[in-house]
Amino acid sequence: MRNQFKVGDLAITLIDLPPVMAGSVVELLEYFSRGDIIRGPVRDHIARLPGWICAHQLVPLNAAYGEHSLMPLRGDFEPEQQKQREAEPCA
Repeated sequence: MRNQFKVGDLAITLIDLPPVMAGSVVELLEYFSRGDIIRGPVRDHIARLPGWICAHQLVPLNAAYGEHSLMPLRGDFEPEQQKQREAEPCA
């Protein structure tokens, strides 16, 4: 899924990670792989899954989300939507 995202992209969170609620828009800052050390404000963590360090405009601290917990807000979705429209009968 990493190929769907790049640094600076916006994504929607699919899970609550207080204080950021599911459905919030975040900016992707840095990719991490499974086993990477994620530096936290209190202690460090070892990533169990690949994901992204994300920033929310109203929250001062960054959060780490697994890739499966993020939905891209941009990307090449148009061709698939266009195929669906072409398959619809004309009125």
